[in-house]
Amino acid sequence: MSRPHCMFIQAQDVPWSKGFPGGGWDDLEVKVLSLDADTGACSTIVRYPEGWERNGNRYLTCHEEFLVLEGTLVINSVAYGPYAYANLPAGYARQSVSAPKGAVVLTMLSARPFEADGISPEGVFDEKLLVEQIDVAPDGLEGWTENPYSRYLMGTGVRPLREDPYTGEISILYAALPFRFMEKEWTHPTVQEMFVLSGEYAINDAGVMCPGSYAWWEPENLHGPYGSHTGFMMFIRTVGGKLANKFGKEGIAVDYEAPYKPVVESDALKPYAKPPVRRTLY
Repeated sequence: MSRPHCMFIQAQDVPWSKGFPGGGWDDLEVKVLSLDADTGACSTIVRYPEGWERNGNRYLTCHEEFLVLEGTLVINSVAYGPYAYANLPAGYARQSVSAPKGAVVLTMLSARPFEADGISPEGVFDEKLLVEQIDVAPDGLEGWTENPYSRYLMGTGVRPLREDPYTGEISILYAALPFRFMEKEWTHPTVQEMFVLSGEYAINDAGVMCPGSYAWWEPENLHGPYGSHTGFMMFIRTVGGKLANKFGKEGIAVDYEAPYKPVVESDALKPYAKPPVRRTLY
């Protein structure tokens, strides 16, 4: 794995480009948030123009995981509106894909997105990896649970989206009540990828993450502590195994006004490491 550690950038500051890294899909606008230069695996925001569509039997040779941020994406007559989630494994059959009124979609690809015609050969598609649709917004609080990942994080909730049956990797929505805090540094033995959807999430050594903040948190990098006066909701997934929080022993007071101090190791992203614009009440 060759994605550089990133804590953190604002998606709003990353420019749009044509198509995915490595070529293809040039009719779509894409923001590249992180990229594995060896495999082409990437995390992106994709903007589908109004009226965009593709028809005919096709499949991708990589896994596609996504969460709709805005608009509606339609795949095989299944409509994905805001906060709708899917994990479509390599070889998943796509008879039609469209965005009748346009869509903006947080999209994670496991490799370069080569699109092949026809039906995938036997053995490519693994139904055990398929999460065809979880429509979070209409479900309301259904499916949300107390945080099962740490005894330190009371006042937080989790909406499970995916758990890989082979690796234990997870994708979740993670939310916290206002005034939630944890006065410890922490890290993980696997990658934790984060995209803030709402609220503020202050991290002492990194800054205040706001809507659109994105992090690719490489293993064994300590950050923290954290706190939020507003509460927050974010999309989180692990890469390389199960989520396991590892906490430092020392108690440290939270800085809710933590200055922006990015650790962005990607040369391509360093120019876009700019302080987030925080909303004010006046």
